[in-house]
Amino acid sequence: MNETTYQEAPKDWKGIAKQLGPGLIISANIVGSGELIVTTKVGADVGFILLWFIILGCIVKVFLQVELGRYALTHGKTTLQAMDAVPGPRFSLIWRWLNLRAEGSWLVWCWIIMFIATFFQVSGMVGGIA
Repeated sequence: MNETTYQEAPKDWKGIAKQLGPGLIISANIVGSGELIVTTKVGADVGFILLWFIILGCIVKVFLQVELGRYALTHGKTTLQAMDAVPGPRFSLIWRWLNLRAEGSWLVWCWIIMFIATFFQVSGMVGGIA
């Protein structure tokens, strides 16, 4: 029979800080500056009409990030590898002049489009500040 092992809870401040560190990083990723800026802007623009949408988005984001992290840790795969395993159509792009072929599921291509759009958004923010 397998014996379950567990880690003793830390008793000193240094040990407690070590245990809290990863949790603080995850919570900073889940509720970042984007949520703080977007939620206040939406609230200022439309009032309480879209409050349900903001709450739903925050809840979905929390569970999605937690489960993707869990999947990555338990299966030893990255989240992009997990998204590539999602069933559905697969698309490929061939650049002959670069001798490069990119292939992935529809969800990976959606992520690539979102990543490129985020790059332009951040560039616009930096350009607006400069």
